[in-house]
Amino acid sequence: MSSSALTETGSRRLHPATEIIVLGCALVLVFGIPSPVIPLIVLVGSAVAAVASPTVKVTTWAATVAALCVPMLIVVGLVQGLFYPGAEVHVLWQAGPVRLSVEGLAIAVQLWLRVTALVALCAVIGLGSDAARLFDGLIALGLPASIAYVCASSLNLIPLVRGRVRTVLDARAARGWAVDRWSVRVRLLPGIVTGLFTSLLVTVDQRHEVLDQRGFAASDHSVSLQDHSDSHWQRLLRRGGPVLTLILIVLSVIGLLPLPGAEEMLGGLR
Repeated sequence: MSSSALTETGSRRLHPATEIIVLGCALVLVFGIPSPVIPLIVLVGSAVAAVASPTVKVTTWAATVAALCVPMLIVVGLVQGLFYPGAEVHVLWQAGPVRLSVEGLAIAVQLWLRVTALVALCAVIGLGSDAARLFDGLIALGLPASIAYVCASSLNLIPLVRGRVRTVLDARAARGWAVDRWSVRVRLLPGIVTGLFTSLLVTVDQRHEVLDQRGFAASDHSVSLQDHSDSHWQRLLRRGGPVLTLILIVLSVIGLLPLPGAEEMLGGLR
């Protein structure tokens, strides 16, 4: 990719510090306001961001969200929707101990939307980020370089773990193990986990020694690893976003935020 293309791509993206602030504010709002409206807004916004992002493939984003959230939808739908333990409930359908209630559906919808909204937003940010980008964002927010490095380096551990697991499975397959069978993989799991844990500790220790020799912890001034576009409105968002989030939470607690709850939105089923 040419330098002009990289510049154009970077200019269309938010500053990594802005992405972190947006993620934090969304987390607080989704779990701090008891209304499915907020998770729906975050979910729709994440979908729009995935479509507009120059670095995120929509199909990959959708597959990630579906793989993580569809199983949860089934679980919460069964546990809360069909086996809600409340005494005073509005039953829509019942067969023996199984009953479909409005209250159970409301809890299932609220819980699933909250988790799905955060997974969708994290997927947009995570699929379009790398360790250097996260490091720059944390440094811009004023975190110490050592803490920023620990948080950012965790992104590099995911492909490292995936690659080493694949290497171990290929080695076992070369020795005649039927690694395509789940029963065999379960038997191999304890040894794989032990080896991964040991290798990750060694890798982290080696990286720490290299950084320490280069005076990483002793430096009082950290520079960005990449060039990121920033603007006045993004700086305003980073300062005003947390304040607005706090105001909305307070208004919700004292009852001045007129957002319907899940039971109110499902009231037509009664």
